[in-house]
Amino acid sequence: MKKILTIICVLIIVMIISAVGLIIWMYREEQENKRIDAEAVTLKENLTIEFGKKAKVSDFIENLNGTLLDDYEIDTEKLGNIPVSFEFINIKNKKRTATFDINTIDVTAPQIFSGSSYTVQKGYSKNLTDVLLSGDDIDDNPIRKIVGEYDFNTSGSYNLTYIVTDSSGNETKRDFTLNVIEPQQSPTATIPKEPVYLDDVLSNYKTEKTKIGIDVSKWQGEIDWQKVKNAGIEFAIIRMGYQTDYDGEYVIDPYFIANIEGAKAENLPVGIYFYSYAKNIQQAKEQAEWVKENLKNYEIDLPIAFDWESWNSFNTAGMSFYTINKSANIFLDTLTNSGYKGMLYGSKSYLEKIWYPTHHDTWLAHYTSQTNYQGEYILWQMCDTGRIDGINGNVDIDIMYIDK
Repeated sequence: MKKILTIICVLIIVMIISAVGLIIWMYREEQENKRIDAEAVTLKENLTIEFGKKAKVSDFIENLNGTLLDDYEIDTEKLGNIPVSFEFINIKNKKRTATFDINTIDVTAPQIFSGSSYTVQKGYSKNLTDVLLSGDDIDDNPIRKIVGEYDFNTSGSYNLTYIVTDSSGNETKRDFTLNVIEPQQSPTATIPKEPVYLDDVLSNYKTEKTKIGIDVSKWQGEIDWQKVKNAGIEFAIIRMGYQTDYDGEYVIDPYFIANIEGAKAENLPVGIYFYSYAKNIQQAKEQAEWVKENLKNYEIDLPIAFDWESWNSFNTAGMSFYTINKSANIFLDTLTNSGYKGMLYGSKSYLEKIWYPTHHDTWLAHYTSQTNYQGEYILWQMCDTGRIDGINGNVDIDIMYIDK
């Protein structure tokens, strides 16, 4: 019996020693794994990046003792701290997760597009900060102010400074002269623009790589599409509808149905456009859905264009350049995802100043005999005084580049 007890005691002692050894081993293994994991990832000293700049996880890693599983692109379209999480295989072939924070910053100052002088008649009542075009790349509502004394009720010239400051503290200043003049006894005569005849356009711009077309809305009234086709027009962009104002309702162009059915009856390729006052991404998407719903009974051959051009009231819309560009792309992406082709409409000036390069096609508006716009475009609206058989009055004439 004594021998049995001795054996049991020995076994217990061995088990205790083994358990202690195992605990010690596990502890040391855990500490070693912690050391390996702690030394696996070395981050770069600078974890800041400009808002919207493209970056991947690896851009912030100085050294990695292991293999990164997914070097994904980080969404940097948000100001401030952004948490980043990633997985990697360490040197012991174990999957691990690491996290860090980056900081997105805004280093771009607002832009002021007004000139060195601005003239108004005595008694002018609008707010100068509403009408002198300016904006910020990110801040939807930068602080705009005019520094200096002036009086809309007293004629004279006033030397002022326009200051725009964004929420990150970036500031832009521009000195300008405000001229307050006596009311004009009669409006200054407007010199009518020269008409552009279709025959001349066909002669000067029609090639194997171009097609000549028009864009129309209710302003052209009733159109004889057979005459338009016979005159040499090869396609049409038709206004489907428009928004009445900021936060306004969406309205079908009263001539849309007649125009699309008339153009298609002549076998003309057709595209459409929507005139928007969208103030944010949600409204732009809603408008795209409205277009889809009202277009479902028609097949179109050419792109659907997003037409936003209320720049004289841009300051009051509460939009940054990021917001208006994102809104345009959301409108066009929504339609593209439904099988349509999207297109951004813009004048040369604003394509160069405010619109960002887009992954969608561009419809350029530049009223000249030879555009010097350097960006990519598939359509050029070259005049708004076109004269064509079948249309009473002026019409926009467009050139389509087939090889673009």
